[in-house]
Amino acid sequence: MKEKEQKILDTSLPLFVEKGFHGTSTAEIAKTAGVATGTLFHYFKTKEDLIDRLYIYTKENILEASQGDYDESKSFKENVKSLWLNFVNFGIKEPYKFNFIMTFHCSPYITSFTKGRIEEKFVDLLEVYKKGLKEDEIKPVYDELLMDYFWGNVLNTITHFEKNPEKRKKNNIELAFELFWDGISK
Repeated sequence: MKEKEQKILDTSLPLFVEKGFHGTSTAEIAKTAGVATGTLFHYFKTKEDLIDRLYIYTKENILEASQGDYDESKSFKENVKSLWLNFVNFGIKEPYKFNFIMTFHCSPYITSFTKGRIEEKFVDLLEVYKKGLKEDEIKPVYDELLMDYFWGNVLNTITHFEKNPEKRKKNNIELAFELFWDGISK
């Protein structure tokens, strides 16, 4: 990715999270990024193209932060916990990226092509849970409900610790995971 393109993405992220799609102008993005409006349009033909690319960028970031942690030598619960913690820690460390994903996940500005392309990359996450189903460690539940429950719990955990930063301690994060685990385990 080119330096100016990255600067535009990094600059537009908090603007879209704080002001929304309609409240953020391309002129404001360009000015805040320190580039000409024409430069912005060189990389992104429209504001919709920019937000679409930003969605891919943020989803790839969270995916990168959560991958590669499955360890066959660990228990299923330990692997689920590791995955869950990766998402929670990403949301805590990268609140703008996480909030952008949550805000724009159902947005009409994100093309169905983009959603389909990026969501395909998250299929591996379901494989972790399918192992739990196969090994009879979690309640029998269909994929969409399980993923919605997972995301809801991650979102609520992050939101809780954003509102109560003084309570963001290891034992409380562990407790939040245990509440999630109790909800899915047999």
